[in-house]
Amino acid sequence: MSRKRRAAGLFLLMMLFLFGFYGISMYWPEALPAKGVTVPIPLGTTNAQAIASLARSGVLPHPRLFHLAWALAGYPPMQAGLYEFQGRINQAQVLHRLIAGQSTPLSLLIVPGWRLQDIYQEIHDKAPYLDQQNLPQGAAAARYLARQGVGAQGSAEGWLFPDSYRYVPGTTALSVLRRAYVRMQRELHSLWAGRAPGLPLGDPYQALILASIVQKEGAPPAEQAHIAAVFLNRLRQGMPLQSDPTVIYALGERYTGSLTTSEMHVESPYNTYLHTGLPPTPIAMPGLGSLMAVLHPADSADLYFIAQGDEYHYSESYTQHLKQIQHYLQHAGGAGL
Repeated sequence: MSRKRRAAGLFLLMMLFLFGFYGISMYWPEALPAKGVTVPIPLGTTNAQAIASLARSGVLPHPRLFHLAWALAGYPPMQAGLYEFQGRINQAQVLHRLIAGQSTPLSLLIVPGWRLQDIYQEIHDKAPYLDQQNLPQGAAAARYLARQGVGAQGSAEGWLFPDSYRYVPGTTALSVLRRAYVRMQRELHSLWAGRAPGLPLGDPYQALILASIVQKEGAPPAEQAHIAAVFLNRLRQGMPLQSDPTVIYALGERYTGSLTTSEMHVESPYNTYLHTGLPPTPIAMPGLGSLMAVLHPADSADLYFIAQGDEYHYSESYTQHLKQIQHYLQHAGGAGL
């Protein structure tokens, strides 16, 4: 055998060995720890950083071969996400998941009736992969967010539409809140354009404020349109709304779970027992149901309501209202307007 043939044979054997090693390394499943491995790949992570992070986690035992496989695939972009690996997995499967973005869904939930501080608490407690830098805190947060394009009329309170908002690690909390604000703008202005005629509301923001009060009254969805009618009738007649949730909002952290007589007289523009008209801002994030209730209220002349559990009773006059109180609020748990 000539020297050239021997060299060619050795080269062929070497290539077969390398391709064999490559194939075994890429497609041989590796056993992961029993609890699995979680690897966040945040937005803005370079492909090299993503590979290094996966290697440190133990998911990629051969990162250089993984990089070679990625190169042979044409350097497709790897997607940001939260990747959870369980059981046995090979490097080819890891590469496919990163290119396809097959990551664990993450979402921020905003519940109807939540205040801005509740959303902040949700972000702090249940959204560790959101970038919370530059997220304002404290009493000035609602005003600061409005200046950042999250809210209007100088406040973010009430302006974040309740829903579930998807994100990937590294997404800024501010950007998610901005999406919720844009959604609320869209829903509110659409409903305002198709509102019932003759409402005593001057603009969509007033509708948002009243919807937040209806939302915080905590009534079942079937009752919201009737409760909205009561408040709208009171506005027409210049009567105070007399809504307990506005007083609770005024008290803030001073509220301990039940309103006392002295607390009902707290001096605040949010206290609708002391002041007629609407409070200066919403008191919570109203859901779609309460927005629709305010802009399409029940056909009613009622000015009062009382509730005992999920049972609601309405009255057109104060005399009727007093009779309802005597009849229904003898039992614990009743609340009146």
